[in-house]
Amino acid sequence: MNPSIAHIPDYVLEYAPLVHLYSGEEFWPGDISEHLEHVDPYLNYTSLQSKMDHLNLTNLDDLNAFGRDGRFVFLQSEDDVETRPDWLSGKKNIPSFPSRIAPQNKGHEQVPQMRSKSTNQGSATHGRSDAPAVLIVVEKDDGIVDAFWFFFYSYNLGNMVLNVRFGNHVGDWEHILVRFQDTKPQAVFFSEHYWGEAYSYRAVEKIGIRPVGYSAEGTHAMYGTPGNHEYVLPLGLLHDTTDRGPMWDPLLNAYAYTYDVASQELRPSNVTPEAPTEWFHYRGHWGDKFYPLDDPRQYQFAGQYHYVNGPLGPKFKNLGRSTVCQTRKGCIIKNWMEENTPREWPGFDDDEDEEQNEIDER
Repeated sequence: MNPSIAHIPDYVLEYAPLVHLYSGEEFWPGDISEHLEHVDPYLNYTSLQSKMDHLNLTNLDDLNAFGRDGRFVFLQSEDDVETRPDWLSGKKNIPSFPSRIAPQNKGHEQVPQMRSKSTNQGSATHGRSDAPAVLIVVEKDDGIVDAFWFFFYSYNLGNMVLNVRFGNHVGDWEHILVRFQDTKPQAVFFSEHYWGEAYSYRAVEKIGIRPVGYSAEGTHAMYGTPGNHEYVLPLGLLHDTTDRGPMWDPLLNAYAYTYDVASQELRPSNVTPEAPTEWFHYRGHWGDKFYPLDDPRQYQFAGQYHYVNGPLGPKFKNLGRSTVCQTRKGCIIKNWMEENTPREWPGFDDDEDEEQNEIDER
């Protein structure tokens, strides 16, 4: 085997999560390669298009040459997002049953299908999306292996509070983390906005041995149960909604890598040995910079903006975390799936920026 190709343990694939997308979703999974065909690089609000060739997954990290190592670079939509162009909705990436699979990723990088060797993971009850998921496996001390499954969407439709919507943004990364110790699954983390919830493996819903997650309408926040997930704000209630909509099986189409946190080396794996790596090291945002208030699409309500910055990529989701949780504000691993009772909205934080700073210091 090529020494530059890493090995993904079979057990990581055997316990890969399954995701129910919302049945009434408007913004379905996005292909990161196609996403780059519809955005232009900007340094804050200044176009960099004249300085860059067409963006793709093998040159995206070239943008790190601008704006404090790429930190102030944004991938701005070439279209007015309020016209809802087809690429933004991702409708062609709605998971379908394998018997109805269309040709794979026409016009984009070809992503091999992954299957576990030991179990029947590719059954006709699980759906394949033409938008590849991203698997990043990180080995840690004490026999711990973290399997991060990242899911990309080209658009995040924000939540409603008092009939006012805030938090829209271009580009959206969510993830489910399955933590193993000595090859056995121990815990599952579901990302929700800038934080999330952690559960013991035995507590989560499963199909066979595979954990099941639920992607919320519009925001794509991940939860362990279907239903309404409410948060208490000073101005009222905000909620995410999940249900048993189309099933997304990331095993059927994904880029698979290993990552060394200390050296920051991302390696393609035996599962997808031709997977590009350069895109991962891009330090900027995967969507527009928040629109100024003189832009007719923008407004501010109670300190929150209708449109906010696009997110940073997977490298800045605390892949080196010691606990299973994403944030550094304490981590509780629950041994039960609690009722969907209202919770206090934790607010937005700067964990992604903290993670950038930590990577800078290495």
